[in-house]
Amino acid sequence: MLKKRFLLGSLVAATVLFTASSCMVYHPHNVDIPLLEEQGDLHVDVSASMTAPLMAGPALNASVAYAPIQMLGVQAAASVTDLKNNHFQLAAGTYQVLGRPVLECYIGYARGNAFDGATSSESSRHYDVSGYYNLFFSQINFGYNSVLESDFDWGLGLKGGLMNPRWDKIEHLDDGSTALAERHEDSHFLIEPQLMMRFGGEHFKISLNFAYAFLSDWPVDNNYFNYDRFSAGVGLHYKF
Repeated sequence: MLKKRFLLGSLVAATVLFTASSCMVYHPHNVDIPLLEEQGDLHVDVSASMTAPLMAGPALNASVAYAPIQMLGVQAAASVTDLKNNHFQLAAGTYQVLGRPVLECYIGYARGNAFDGATSSESSRHYDVSGYYNLFFSQINFGYNSVLESDFDWGLGLKGGLMNPRWDKIEHLDDGSTALAERHEDSHFLIEPQLMMRFGGEHFKISLNFAYAFLSDWPVDNNYFNYDRFSAGVGLHYKF
């Protein structure tokens, strides 16, 4: 009964966050660190997350990780703030149990879409920023399942890759028309460290996820090409 109430409350809270969201072109994504241990392991994680310092808006996150054969892991993840702002990724790699700790290494691909709007304080004109990015990345995870024989897990992840975006800054003119004010297509190196903690029962757990994003050579015009640095999420995790 307690689990059902917690699940219902989490879904209601996530719905409120989803409808109240505002957006930026990128923010760190709370992707689960599964820590697979053996063939057949299946992890499902759903969460809601907030970002800072610019408050890009709450996101709904979901990820699934599976070990189809020994030492092979695959993962799919999605993060959505609204229909115009989303992030999807796929990754595959290997995992190794080193006594008690677990080490995972993945390579993957992500695709994201973004839309944001702002009004200039100088000209009072409205601008929209919209576009997409492709991200090729690798990630290393390290952590422990069932620390000290308890149902507490923790893990650290380090994600790095190359982002290739195409973002357009569209100006809304006085006559009602629009014009392309700027296009940003420079590539960026991404570094994204992550922290995961899970606690609860043997299979069902509450998950906490934290992430930080650094993108190299970010545009000077960051009043429109915004991205948030920090993200923190709370969710529900189930290991089958």
